[in-house]
Amino acid sequence: MKKLFNKYKKQSGLSLLEALISSAIVGIGFIAIFSMVNFSIQSIGTSGERTKANYLIAMIAEDIIGHKDSVYGVNPEEEKIVRDASGNILKADGSDADESLELFSTHLKDDNFKVEKCKAKSADGNEAAPKSIYQDVNVSHGGAKNKFNKWQTIFGDDRYLKCRGDKDIKNVKIFEICRWDHCDYKNENITDEALYIGRVQVNLNNGKKRRFLYFQADYKIKEK
Repeated sequence: MKKLFNKYKKQSGLSLLEALISSAIVGIGFIAIFSMVNFSIQSIGTSGERTKANYLIAMIAEDIIGHKDSVYGVNPEEEKIVRDASGNILKADGSDADESLELFSTHLKDDNFKVEKCKAKSADGNEAAPKSIYQDVNVSHGGAKNKFNKWQTIFGDDRYLKCRGDKDIKNVKIFEICRWDHCDYKNENITDEALYIGRVQVNLNNGKKRRFLYFQADYKIKEK
């Protein structure tokens, strides 16, 4: 037993300098781990925002395609109007309808939907309860205009997508393309009276990330 005690008696252990260096190495390791955790949380948040943006963009495209035969601002059943095979707006009895009536795609071409500045959350946290996206639905307005109001509710506030700055704009634009002079954009390969191409743009992270979706919104057959 005495020999064993004498064996370990000469071991001096760690010096103060060695202990400080060891503590510094362990501290650097923990700092690296905490930085990785913070980066992971930010990455998860950014990925979630992009996923939501993709879903919302697809929702807008589906709304436009689903209402390509809808007349903007009116209820077709109340006004008794229809759209014929050529894309013209007529009354149910076959007579000409009011010339001011527009299909949804045509209205979007003339009056693009745009949210230039998102509404950030209040700093004091005292905010009114969010309203339903269908709160402003009016049967007399028809489905097309109600969709327009729904987009404004979704993108106008910091509710579904986080508002990071003034460059987080959202817009929907329709391009009218054909080979004739009356269209906004001419293309010799288009033989329809008009082909409507939709573009949905959503900016994220103060404009640093952008999402675009192009799709065929509507078309009007050329009458011979």
